[in-house]
Formats: sequence, C-alpha cells, structure tokens
Amino acid sequence: MEKSTDTFGLLVRTLRRFVSLSFILAGMILLVRLHEMIILSNYHNYPPGSFSSLLIGIKYDIVLYLRVSAVLMIPFLLLGLFSQKAARIFFISASVVLVLGDMLLLKYFSVAGVPLGSDLFAYSIEEINQTVQSSGEMNVWPFIFMALFLAYMVRVFIKHVYLKLKPWMLIVISAAMFASLAPLDILKPQPSDFENEFSLFAATNKLNFFSESVLEHYVFDEQFDKQTYTFKTTVATADGAFTYLDEDYPFLHNETTPDVLGKYFQPLETKPNIVFVIVESLGRAYSGEDAYLGSFTPFLDSLMDKSLYWENNLSTSGRTFGVLPSTLASVPFGNRGFTELGEDMPDHLSLMSILKTQAGYTGSFTYGGEAHFDNMDVFLKRQGVDRIIDNAGFGEGYEKMPASATSGFSWGFGDKEIFRRYIEEIKTDTANPRVDVILTLAMHSPFVVENQRYYLAKFNERLAELKLPEKTKAFNRNYEKQFSTVLYFDDALRYFFSEFRKLPSFNNTIFVITGDHRMPEIPISTQLDRFHVPLVIYSPLLKKAAKFSSLVTHFDVTPSLLAMMDADSIISRPKAAAWIGHGLDDEEDFRVANAYPLMRNKNEILDFIDGERMLANKIIYQVYENMDIETVDEPEKEKELEAELNNFLLKNNHACKNNKLIPDSLKVYMYQGQ
Repeated sequence: MEKSTDTFGLLVRTLRRFVSLSFILAGMILLVRLHEMIILSNYHNYPPGSFSSLLIGIKYDIVLYLRVSAVLMIPFLLLGLFSQKAARIFFISASVVLVLGDMLLLKYFSVAGVPLGSDLFAYSIEEINQTVQSSGEMNVWPFIFMALFLAYMVRVFIKHVYLKLKPWMLIVISAAMFASLAPLDILKPQPSDFENEFSLFAATNKLNFFSESVLEHYVFDEQFDKQTYTFKTTVATADGAFTYLDEDYPFLHNETTPDVLGKYFQPLETKPNIVFVIVESLGRAYSGEDAYLGSFTPFLDSLMDKSLYWENNLSTSGRTFGVLPSTLASVPFGNRGFTELGEDMPDHLSLMSILKTQAGYTGSFTYGGEAHFDNMDVFLKRQGVDRIIDNAGFGEGYEKMPASATSGFSWGFGDKEIFRRYIEEIKTDTANPRVDVILTLAMHSPFVVENQRYYLAKFNERLAELKLPEKTKAFNRNYEKQFSTVLYFDDALRYFFSEFRKLPSFNNTIFVITGDHRMPEIPISTQLDRFHVPLVIYSPLLKKAAKFSSLVTHFDVTPSLLAMMDADSIISRPKAAAWIGHGLDDEEDFRVANAYPLMRNKNEILDFIDGERMLANKIIYQVYENMDIETVDEPEKEKELEAELNNFLLKNNHACKNNKLIPDSLKVYMYQGQ
C-alpha cells in the first residue's frame, strides 16, 4: 500500500513537471508566431489585412501546443517513473525538433504563399535542393536566427522553475490536452471565417497543417486502399454519356467525344501542326478581360480576341507536375502525379502517340530548365517525342536568366530564349507535320529576368493604365517583381508570334496556349483560384473567334483535338479511350456541365467539381459565374461529392498500380519505340 502511494505521488510530481515544461513549449510556439507577425509578414510582403489573421492564428497555435503535449505526456510519465532526468531530456529534445519544424515550415510558407504538406515526400532530394536554391532564400541569416532561438529555448528549459500547480489544475490542463485531439471543426480554421485562402493559411499553424496532411496520406490512405470502387456502366456528360466497358479497366469508355472545334475551323485539308505553349504560373487572376488583379498580359489579351478562348478553364493540378499528362493525355493522377510513376506509368493513349502512329507526326519539347524535373522527359519519351531541348542542350548563343543574388542559382533560360531556340529548331525541319510542346520558365521564384528594371517600370506603367480600385493597386505593388515577370513573358510571346509568322508553316499551325497553374507567390484568393488559368486556341485556320464562359479543364483538350482531326480524316481515332476529360464545352454562357477531380499538390487529391458545386478538402462550395466560391450548407450534397471523389481515388489507384488504363487491343495507338 505504501509503495502504491509512493508511485502515485511520483506520478503527480512527474505530471506537475511535465505541465511546467509544456508551458515553456507553449511560450516558444507563441514566440514563433510573434516572429511571423512582426518580421516575416513585413519582409515577405504579406497582403494588407494579414495581421488580423495572424492574430487569430494564436488560437490554433494553442491547439498545436495542447495536441503536442497530449502526445508527449504518456511517454514522459513512463520515463519519469524510472528517471526524471531522462524524461526531461526526452521532452526538451522533442520540443526543440518540433519548434524547429514549425520555424522551417513557416519559412516555406512565407516564401511560397501556401503551406507545405505531405507533398514534400513526393519530391527527390535533388528536386528539393533545386527548388530551395531557386527560391533565392538560401542566405545564412535565417538559419543563424533559428540556431540562436533554439539555443535560448534549451537554456530556458534547463534553467526553468517548476510550478506548484494544484491537483485539480493538473487534471483540467491534462483533460484539455487530450480533448484537443478530437476531430472538431472548432479546432481548425474554417474557410468561411476568412476573406481569402491566404488569410486562412496565415492563421493556420503550419506544423499542425503538415502533421495532419502526413497523417491523412500515410495512415488513412492505407485503410482507404483496402476498399473497392463502384463500377457504373454509364455516367452522364454534357453531350450524352460515357459508356464504360470493363470493370477491370475503370476509366475505359466508348470514345464518342463530340467535335466541337470543327465548326470554328476551316476544313483541315492537310495535317496541321500543333504547338502547345504552356506558361509557367499563368493565372486568370492577372491575365485576360476582367482579371480581378488586372491583366498584365496585353499581347495575349489581343490574341484572345482572335482565338477560341475559354475564360473559365482549370488546370488539373496546383503545380507543374500535372500539366503534361492532363493536357496531352487526359490521364488520371496516380498516387503522386502521373509522371512520378516513372517507368511504371501504365500504358495509355495520348495526343502525341496517336498523331505519331496514325499520321506520321514528329514531336519536340523545348524547356529552359531540367526536363527530368518531375519526370517530364520520361513521360514525353513514352509518347514518342523525337527531340527534347532543355537546359543541358540549348547550345551556344543563348543566355540564361540572371542568377539569384543570394543563392547564385538560375533555373535556366528565359522565355524569349526558349521561344528563340524553338524557332531555330523548326526552321530546318518542315518535312513532317509536328506536335510540339514549349514550357516557359520565367514566372517562377526567384522571379529574376533579364532587363528587370525595364519590366519593373513597365509594371508601374501598366498599373497606372488599368482601372483598378486603389485597394487592388496597393495589393499589386507588394508583388511588383512577380508581375514584372508576367509582363516579360507577354513580351516574349509577342516576339514568338512575330517570328513564327515569318515561317511557311505558320498558316497551317494550331497554337494551344494555357497556364500550368496559378502563381501561389501572389496570394491566392480561393481554393478554386489556384487552378484558374486561361485556355486559348489560336490559328490562321480559324474561321471565327469566340469566347466561352463554360467551365473546362486541361483534361478536355486532347479528346477535342483528336475528335476534330478524326472528323476531318487526318486520323482514325480509337473506338475506346480512358480519357478523364469529356471534351471542350463551347457553351458561351457559364455552366459546369461535367465532373472533374483536381490535385493540389503531389500526394494531395482533395478537390472535386461536379456541376456548380466544389468539394475542397471536405468542405462544399457553390461555384459562381465569376469563378468565386462560397461555402454552402448542403450536407447531403457534400456526402455525395465525397463519395464521388473517393470512388475516383479508388479507380485511380487500381488503374495506375495495376496497368489497367487501356487493354492490349488499344496499344496499336501507342508509340512502340524505335
């Protein structure tokens, strides 16, 4: 009995020490928030109004403190029964690691504009190193500050005085710690409480966000993989229905994509060239008529007036990794993005491979950076690309973008040089019809381009021309470096077309221009805004121009191009396909006629659109004509969309892991190698 009493007394004393230490941890977490409020938010030009969001974020820092304490309490008490010193060392070590993680994640957010989640683990060490170097934030001072802060933290822990808390206080505090683990909405920031997505993320504790994302991906996904998908024979689309053919090939359906493009084009009497200009970070927020930040692409805007232009087009991913598979092949995502499957990509059809096998097309890819980043080269070689020109193969006479002043790193060649290199390449190769892909680079951190002073001045001129509210102008001035690269790209595009017009092939070329995703370094307004990019199809072969407000995605591009070329007997398209897209919708008024999954980052397929409802990270929104979104109270519809998204994920996993996109009978349309 006496031993039992002694053990209980030891537990109480150990718990008192634990709570005392945990209060120091809480103070350190709050100091990190204070650092963000006073220093980082000013140094990195957080948008006006961010201070109130950061202040609200203290609530979620306290939630993190309580959750961490709940996780650390049991091992601390068990160690304390044997050694108080070991328990203290354990707590101090764990606290230092956690606070360091919080600071590093905060540093990432302050530069990238979005918090880091489980997508971190989808990149190789080489890719992470390249991205960090490109940010221009690789100076030593932040790390010196972190080291000094952590050293101070350890000293406070060692020198601290234990608080003489009453037993009832220990019970209340401990209960609060374990209660914080409950999955309650009140314990995390809700989108409806914030003006925009950046404000939401500013309030969010970055370590809590990261932990939940990792837990969701690596724990809950394992349980999810044990489920099986529901196979539906028919699914309604805007122009009829997909008729699915085989339960073991969950995306395989009759290929009946309507030819919506043909009516706008002259009859294709010869095989047209197709050139994709995929623009790094080209968002609708700052490009095109009624762009809510004002349009900083005057030349592209003038081209839109002569083109088929979808103002409400969505990229399928929030990063570059998704644009090539979605636009050129309309394939699902796989687990981390289709290209991340590398040599294990399932057999699939694509625009390039079908044009190559059916009509003798050649293809190229021109990019100013490393083509192996995100396995872009691996994906394109599967399509039969004949030539890849990237950072390593530009040749002489081309100048790279200026290196970052802090890291000395340059992604590679700027947009004008990319376009100039491509023009030189095709001048000497006109024998075969072509399908070429150009990926630009300049609108990317560290946002350093040649002749930048000129473009910074041009930004101020453009801002003065635009009839924007003063509040918007003040917001834009915080991001003059980013906007200067948008203007640089637009000038480069003007140069591209002026040079291309001199080539004989110009009159028989179809240009597809789109963004890979919206730029996160200019704070994003909504969960949909990150995907909102323009889609422009321009060609001298067009009979008329048209602007469409119907919502489409990159998934829809390849099915529509192939449908038009099939209708004009350029190719004979397959009778079945596994496209995710339904084909472009040429409805001039706003509508969302189909359903689409969207992938924010590698490892994160959290968004789904069906009609005018969007599910974003388990919250349902109404999608409006101006592409704004607003939360709605529709629990039944929310469950329906969650079920649709989950079913897509199950089909996606099955098809990509088991090579079940297309059967052997369709492999004649695939490039088979030399």
